[in-house]
Amino acid sequence: MNLSKTYEPGEYESDIYDLWEKSGAFTPKNRGSDKTYSIVMPPPNANANMHIGYEFTAVLEDIPVRYHRMKGEAALLLPGADHAGFETQAVYEKHLAKEGKSRFDFSREELYKDIWDFVALNRDNFEAQLRTMGASVDWSRFTFTLDKKIVDRAYKTFKKMWDEKLIYRGERLVNYCTFHRTGFADIEVEYSDAVSPLYYIKYGPFELATTRPETKFGDTAVAVHPDDKRYSKWVGKTVTVEGVNGPFDVMVIADEMVDMEFGTGVVKITPAHSFDDWEVAKRHNLPVVRVIEHDGTMNEKAGKYRGMTVMEARLAVAEAMKEKGLLIKVDENYHNRVGKCYKCGTVIEPMLMQQWFVDMQPLAKRAIAALQAKKINFYPDSKRTQLITYLEGLKDWNISRQIAWGIPIPAFQNVDDSDDWIFETNTDQEIIEKNGKTYHRDPDVFDTWFSSSSWPYATLNYPSEDFDKFYPLSLMETGGDILYPWVSRMIMLGLYVTDDIPFKEVYIHGYIRAEDGTKMSKSIGNTVDNGALLKEFGSDAVRMGIIAGRSPGESASFAPGKIQAARNFCNKLWNVARYIEDVIGDDFEARKTPEVLSIADHWMLTKLQQLTERVTSDLDNYRFSEAYDSLYHTVWDDFADWYLEASKATPNPGLLAYFLENLLKLAHPFAPFVTETIWQTLKWEGDSLLITSSWPEISLAADPKKARDFETIQTMVVECRTIIANIGLSKPILGYKGSEFLEMHAGLIMRLARLGSVEKGLEANGLRLTRAPFEAWIIVDANTAQKYLSKLEEKQSAEAVSVERLKGRLSNKAYVESAPEKLVAETRAQLEESEAKLHQITTEIDSFNL
Repeated sequence: MNLSKTYEPGEYESDIYDLWEKSGAFTPKNRGSDKTYSIVMPPPNANANMHIGYEFTAVLEDIPVRYHRMKGEAALLLPGADHAGFETQAVYEKHLAKEGKSRFDFSREELYKDIWDFVALNRDNFEAQLRTMGASVDWSRFTFTLDKKIVDRAYKTFKKMWDEKLIYRGERLVNYCTFHRTGFADIEVEYSDAVSPLYYIKYGPFELATTRPETKFGDTAVAVHPDDKRYSKWVGKTVTVEGVNGPFDVMVIADEMVDMEFGTGVVKITPAHSFDDWEVAKRHNLPVVRVIEHDGTMNEKAGKYRGMTVMEARLAVAEAMKEKGLLIKVDENYHNRVGKCYKCGTVIEPMLMQQWFVDMQPLAKRAIAALQAKKINFYPDSKRTQLITYLEGLKDWNISRQIAWGIPIPAFQNVDDSDDWIFETNTDQEIIEKNGKTYHRDPDVFDTWFSSSSWPYATLNYPSEDFDKFYPLSLMETGGDILYPWVSRMIMLGLYVTDDIPFKEVYIHGYIRAEDGTKMSKSIGNTVDNGALLKEFGSDAVRMGIIAGRSPGESASFAPGKIQAARNFCNKLWNVARYIEDVIGDDFEARKTPEVLSIADHWMLTKLQQLTERVTSDLDNYRFSEAYDSLYHTVWDDFADWYLEASKATPNPGLLAYFLENLLKLAHPFAPFVTETIWQTLKWEGDSLLITSSWPEISLAADPKKARDFETIQTMVVECRTIIANIGLSKPILGYKGSEFLEMHAGLIMRLARLGSVEKGLEANGLRLTRAPFEAWIIVDANTAQKYLSKLEEKQSAEAVSVERLKGRLSNKAYVESAPEKLVAETRAQLEESEAKLHQITTEIDSFNL
């Protein structure tokens, strides 16, 4: 026998992947179809090893690519890595901090080089992890987001926007992290509930409430609502405010931004440090005074508070106001929402800065039209509506980042004229001469999302043959957390640059949470050790275990039990193959001319046809979990438990091999390593590969009547096994009255039901089978029959309680209307199943004649 006694994944997986790679199986080729199928993988961050969430992503992308490759299509799975600008630099800064250093100890060029070397150390790690997971990627097309073609594409897009007036330089408030000293787009800020002191202060003739007394030095107005009659006499007047650094004058304005119910209905306006106040300032043409530096300390405008951190100044100013009688009271229990840096937790400071912005309205308008026209399918479809809503409220995009690690912005400023900017791509130079003028390079880099938004077409070298062949992508598979920052921008820039949608379908997966349902976090220590998991269970088990029971868009807890079940499935496939190899020896040619002989053959052929149709349909519609579930139960329940046992009565080697061949093909997208190992060990077609074999098309014809005959036998066998298990008899006798069907299949029934014999003409004395269309009974004495009846009555009572409990739940209007639709459907299914069980038990009890 060629197949070893047990399947040990670690002994085969590396060799199998090398076989695929060296054979060129990952290179997209048409094999019987003129269609193409393409996925460009979301690039994982190049700064660390892959977590289980990205492994989940890789599996969800590899399954459809393997499926379409077997359908003969030129299937491309293009891999890459993301330089992840700010993310990577933040990780590297932590590394520097451990050595007692900071980014400010290095020049921009030095820091960039050091981070490049740091990232290079990790690249081999995640490439190895992709191989371990069995991702069938075309490594020859591997793309890094700092590769020249990506940089060039970012520059061309920037230039196109520059020429078409979609890019502009503006001084505006941006979200700023004073720890990392860089700005963020609105979508990158994480908001959380907080409890902050609310200071009630005297402010000229008014009293007002504020959470930020330290920004008082930048106040340029005080605002009330136009309809607030309490303060209408003050509108348009200048009032003098007593401050901790002396008195100052501000104008009283009326603006609908003011909430008359908040505090006293009076708001101080600090345009340089509040997004709301900035908008008010623009409407009323107010001056803007910045009082906080980029390092988070107060500037010279704060007088004696200069150099203090924001929090130090807040407390000091409040204390000074108290001493001067300007602090009325402090509400220590004010609940508000505070924006924080998603990497370090520093409170985001609205900061007035000169940045590059993209006018998003023209881009968003076209994307909305494409989404409304349903040019892109979404799984789940609800994500389309979410995306449209997001795009309808989209603000201009700040694409400048004050970090070293990234793509330099190709813009140079005239050292003698701050308004004179030119576009130049030679960003390796800090200073250039043009037409007798000296220009200094903008020190900022692009927001990572700006370059990665071109990912679908830039990776395909747009314009190129690859682009013509594989664009739009067939599928974009990614997580819901980057639906807005990435998917939306890929759609907008794809339409803008290529005049076409970037992908035809979008599959959004949910999070893999910790076992207790919380978010996985390294700091909490509830993450999964991927290496240990793969070593213990093997890649195929992890692949199938993490997709089991999952639907698009829904998060679910990590379930070790599902991975164990998937490992058991791999072992079951292996043992099935060993059994079949033992039956047929080396005569695998017989599978090419199989004959369908027994009723079990016809039944299993029907099951294979149904499975092929279901898996094909499910994979066509990205129902990965459903496809795997069907495969699992057909292989385990139908083929291994029923057909193989039945086939021992009437062996059919050619059909056994035919069934195994097609089951291996159906299983391959989910469990590529074990299926290919079996395929190679059995040597079906010499040097052929399962990965590039054809997807099953079951052309053999099954006789529906004969298939139903086997199902009749199954029904009888299940009932016999149930009775035998309850009465504890070994190999009892099954008696029956005249029945040609039972006489013909007595041997098969005896074998499957583990009976001592099946005999015709015996007196009807025992436990009657209630589910068979024939009069038959298991012969037992009256005492044994009575004990079995008592057990049935106990089951009847328990099932009746279950039925009433479920009916009660469904009669609760609040439950039916408020509970998740899926949960209510499950309850209805449980009730239907419970009622069927109760009916069957009652029928069995009614059949007794003691």
